[in-house]
Amino acid sequence: MSAARKPIRAAPRFGRPGWRPAGSTVFIALGLLSYLGLRQLPPDNSLAQVRSADVLKVCMPAQLPPYITASGDAVSGLEAGVLEQAAKSIGVPLGWNVQASWGTSADPVDWGVRPESCDVLAGGIVVNDETQALMQLLPYRRTHWVLFSRSAAAPSKLGVLSNHWGLNPEEVYDWADAKGLEFQSYEDAAQALSALNSGERDAVLTLDGEAQWLQKQLPGSRIQALGLPPHTLAIGMWKNNITLKRAMTAALPRP
Repeated sequence: MSAARKPIRAAPRFGRPGWRPAGSTVFIALGLLSYLGLRQLPPDNSLAQVRSADVLKVCMPAQLPPYITASGDAVSGLEAGVLEQAAKSIGVPLGWNVQASWGTSADPVDWGVRPESCDVLAGGIVVNDETQALMQLLPYRRTHWVLFSRSAAAPSKLGVLSNHWGLNPEEVYDWADAKGLEFQSYEDAAQALSALNSGERDAVLTLDGEAQWLQKQLPGSRIQALGLPPHTLAIGMWKNNITLKRAMTAALPRP
């Protein structure tokens, strides 16, 4: 997240005696010179490297339905489809690199995610200060907190599913507290589904993507909007990969 030297004032070369440019003028001039200098620099070769390797490498969790699901050599889900379109636009196939330790600690370095491991990161990454500090993000979808329930009855046994990198569950904890509801947290959608099927929980607070996935498994269930602030999901990229970022941004859907 030494003694000061007294400046030596040179005689002004132009303008009225004692004239000095305002600080803002100096910063504008320096900014213009920096911009012109940057325009002369050659672009980075991140896109060329991907095309030369003939693969767009993706780091991902093993399971995050409905966004990413690995099964053998096949990978499916919403983000898998988004990345397939992006790779097709670039002209290379996808190479999936499953990170078994994804999300197991607060520090992504502990997950095994490294720049040499992948070109992009997929896995329901939420745009916030933490994730933006670690990487450059390519937003592709807006999402909202919802209440998923088995019936129209008021929930009595509540679950909270906050399985996204960068997602702060405190906002739904506060919602549940305001309703006087006790709750149990779950690490993934499959656990929440199991709890709903067993009767351990009769409702789950989750993002709308997971709610829609749960509804497919449990026909007749209900999804209710909560009116909480929305979040933005993004594909992650390492910083300074400018040419690859341009190509990816052009290929991804707008949130």
